[in-house]
Amino acid sequence: MKLEDSIFEENYITGFSQTGIHNVLTNKSILSLMETIAGAHSGYCNYSFSELAKENKAWVLLNWKLQVFKRPTADKKITIKTWGRFHNKLFTIRDFKMIDKSGNLCALASSKWCLVDLSSGKITKLPENIKEIYHGFRDESVFNINDLPKLSIPTKEPNDCDTYKIRRFDLDINKHVHNLNYLDYAYELLPLNVYDNEELNNVEISYKKEIKYGDTIKSFLYTQNGVYTIVIKSLDESTVHAIIKIF
Repeated sequence: MKLEDSIFEENYITGFSQTGIHNVLTNKSILSLMETIAGAHSGYCNYSFSELAKENKAWVLLNWKLQVFKRPTADKKITIKTWGRFHNKLFTIRDFKMIDKSGNLCALASSKWCLVDLSSGKITKLPENIKEIYHGFRDESVFNINDLPKLSIPTKEPNDCDTYKIRRFDLDINKHVHNLNYLDYAYELLPLNVYDNEELNNVEISYKKEIKYGDTIKSFLYTQNGVYTIVIKSLDESTVHAIIKIF
């Protein structure tokens, strides 16, 4: 690993557990690798989950945006780069690039994070020296956008729906459903012919409200012009937990 010009970089070897039915890295696996390097960057800067836990705080993800250009197979060397590019008092944006051994661009991603006080469950202010903690930010957006897209619930009738009771294996260190498991719920609703075809290369996720152990969620699928929007709600449909777009 190395940190140079505010860019944190790490090499990885892809594994078969990260590939799906097409023997290439899935969207979930790509985002998992990017989440891993974000954690490694924070650990390198002494601002990891374990260090934050001493202050009774935790990083919480608000949004993902992913675009895939080339999907590595298993046992391939890849390089992932990440950097912070924006922050205000309440959230920060982190971008990513995934590159293969030959220098080909495999994927771009952007993410939005906030700090949560674990006692109150509320968002808390970022430290004023957040740039210094991470050895500087870069004014470089992989998608040439200032903020991540705001996702909305389609107004049309859904094409399909599903219910699911949260299991223990769905949970993360905060005892909420791990952010990447939301993709599993979304993929369960994709039409089988879409799921069986090549994986769609664009994913956008907006997280609204955490899901906890024992909750039963109700997911709705909306299909329009090759875009699949999955809205995850509470069983009584009073709470929106997440909106996911796959296309």
